[in-house]
Amino acid sequence: MPNIDTDIFRQIGQISDDVYFIYDGGHQRFLYISVAFSTIWGLPSEQVIADPSLLVETIHPDDRAYVISLYESLFKSNGQRKFEFRILRHDKQERSIYLTTYTLHQKSKKFLIAGIAQDESTLKNNIDYAEKINARKNSTLVILAHDLKGPTGIINMLASSLKKNVDDKTAQTLQTIQDLCVRNTNLINSLLNQEFLESPEVKLRKERIDLIWAINDIIELYKKSADVLSRKFILKSPHKNLYLQVDGLKLMQAINNLISNAIKFTKDNGTIEITVKSQHSSVLIAVRDDGIGIPNDLHPYLFDKFTRARRNGLRGEETTGLGMATIKALVELHNGKIWFESEEGKGSIFYMELPLN
Repeated sequence: MPNIDTDIFRQIGQISDDVYFIYDGGHQRFLYISVAFSTIWGLPSEQVIADPSLLVETIHPDDRAYVISLYESLFKSNGQRKFEFRILRHDKQERSIYLTTYTLHQKSKKFLIAGIAQDESTLKNNIDYAEKINARKNSTLVILAHDLKGPTGIINMLASSLKKNVDDKTAQTLQTIQDLCVRNTNLINSLLNQEFLESPEVKLRKERIDLIWAINDIIELYKKSADVLSRKFILKSPHKNLYLQVDGLKLMQAINNLISNAIKFTKDNGTIEITVKSQHSSVLIAVRDDGIGIPNDLHPYLFDKFTRARRNGLRGEETTGLGMATIKALVELHNGKIWFESEEGKGSIFYMELPLN
């Protein structure tokens, strides 16, 4: 990287709301930290300049090993690096930091790291909230569909039965009831199918998320509605936390769709189990059900768009044939892979493997 005038860098830092810094890698000390540091970290910059180890102590315990490994990698590569992590201030506030670093080589051959640290807490919180709402929306749609389609279907059948022995005026009224039932059922189907019709073929917005927390949040909502859905939901993992660099919104859509499919093809009082575990350089997610399974002749076509393998759910839930193709596309966008094992009458297991980095 070409030489730069660090004086210009410092001048910009003094008027910026972001933290500008210059770090001497050879002597492991800060040469400069801008005034915004005290505002974001809640710690005087002079203390960190005097004792850089204080900065490590501010990093969130779950992110500390991650940040240290990234710091060590800076000495092995040149150019620009970007990553995010959390800090815990002395007042217990948690902040999300987005850090951009640049490896610099001065004429004196000193090894320097210049960087800009941005407080992304508000943006991060808004995104997390949107993802949580999106996951809850998907789960709620499945629950509402189950809760509304059943009674609506019963009303339709009762109206049809009553039409046999009534006068024309009453029959017309009953026909109106049936038409409303059909219209409402189509509306429910439209809402559900829209989730599968949305194209995943867009750029990913990757961020570091706690996968265990995100999946557990979805499962807890299903558990609260277990009486309505008549299913048992289980999340198993040897990890309390498991962090991945992914597009949380799209990954949760894929996992939620797998759970939704499991609900459709699992009988009342059945079990849906989600397992998450880390294995060397990847994470394995498995969604298992003890439902009706998938016939062998449909296995080769399951991930095709508008697949011939599409089937209505056990309660007549319609499908577009796009669901599994969408899930596969979302997983592959993350450089992952998906496969399944299934035996008719014994249930299915869908595996999703994602790289850790």
